[in-house]
Amino acid sequence: MRKWTAWIAVAVLAVGLFCAVAAAKQITIGVACQSMTSSPTRITNAMIALGEAEGWKILTFDGNGDQQRVNDAAKTWIASGVDAIYILFPPEASLSEVIEAAAAAKVPLITTGYGFGRGQTFDVGMNDFEGSVKITSYLCDRLGRSGNIVVMHWDVVPVPRQRKAIFDAILSETPGISVVEDHFATLPGHIEDCRRAMESFLVAHPKAGEIQAVWGAWDELTLGAVQAIEAAGRTEIFGVGIDGNLWTFDLIRRGSPFVATIAPDWEQCARIVVSELKARLLAGSPPSQQQFYIDIPLVTIDNCPPAGWYYGEWIAAGMPSTPKP
Repeated sequence: MRKWTAWIAVAVLAVGLFCAVAAAKQITIGVACQSMTSSPTRITNAMIALGEAEGWKILTFDGNGDQQRVNDAAKTWIASGVDAIYILFPPEASLSEVIEAAAAAKVPLITTGYGFGRGQTFDVGMNDFEGSVKITSYLCDRLGRSGNIVVMHWDVVPVPRQRKAIFDAILSETPGISVVEDHFATLPGHIEDCRRAMESFLVAHPKAGEIQAVWGAWDELTLGAVQAIEAAGRTEIFGVGIDGNLWTFDLIRRGSPFVATIAPDWEQCARIVVSELKARLLAGSPPSQQQFYIDIPLVTIDNCPPAGWYYGEWIAAGMPSTPKP
């Protein structure tokens, strides 16, 4: 009897140790993007901060313009036993191999800017159609629905392509506005690329009124154009974009040619991902929905937050009037 009692005690101890080790296993999340530019960096930084607060390990990977490298990193993470994969702004139909690997391993695969229903667990991001409606309408209204504009875009992934599609649709109903120059940006190096392109456009259109505004598919494209505009002293030209970076707000506040942006609460993406992982996905449950949309206000000089504040956190803090400490 004493022998059996001893064996039972050993077995109970072993089970207890196994459960303790299992309970102590650190949750690991892989976050990757083809190009870690402004908004992907914000989302990634928020994921790191929120993940560390939960005691999770957040792995990150920058493909430096190569989506296949992102896919390979994701598959390596899946094979190593990560608890979830989060891929930001992948090109359309580029994730089939990752989706297949994640499904086989029962690893949640989350995306931003990919659209739902492609085989991933869920997508979270801004409604790019709605964002383009807001910023393109603002541009048209500011011009009095008549004028000459330059377009800076990059249509390799769905997000900027959707923004450009809405831009085209609105301009088709605004015959008084003409696109005099259209530039397809090069990534990486897109800010400098758009600056050089705008320099050429300003030389080709030297008189005031020949170019009156710049529409950029996101803030960094507009930034390159604005740098060229200011260097040439052509401050009668204004620019608009989408992303709501801190430096964008700095330019708007100081009265630069960069006058308006859509300011998605990109950190909200990370909050939604972490919330869904904690409440559902890590327990093996499906997500509460397949597509989540974040807040996307239009920001101009009239509602631009003080220095250091992203728009969403500024609103959440009660709109303080001083720079962020």
